[in-house]
Amino acid sequence: MALRALKTDSFDPEHPEPCEVLEICPVCRGRMEAVYSRAHQKVCVCRDCHTSISIPTAAWDIARVKKKAREPLKK
Repeated sequence: MALRALKTDSFDPEHPEPCEVLEICPVCRGRMEAVYSRAHQKVCVCRDCHTSISIPTAAWDIARVKKKAREPLKK
């Protein structure tokens, strides 16, 4: 289990870190921090209870398509 946080200085709105989306642990309400970031997957772990959340990069693609479908058509 990874317990060291990654240092990330840049924010990519198309592929945010899991902790930028979910800052509070859904189990114990502790602080989540990014511990793994690769081209195909990003993982965030709770500092207190070690609950982990894994987000595949393809999920951000799906979210982007859904967001675009919800936007009103621009003239």
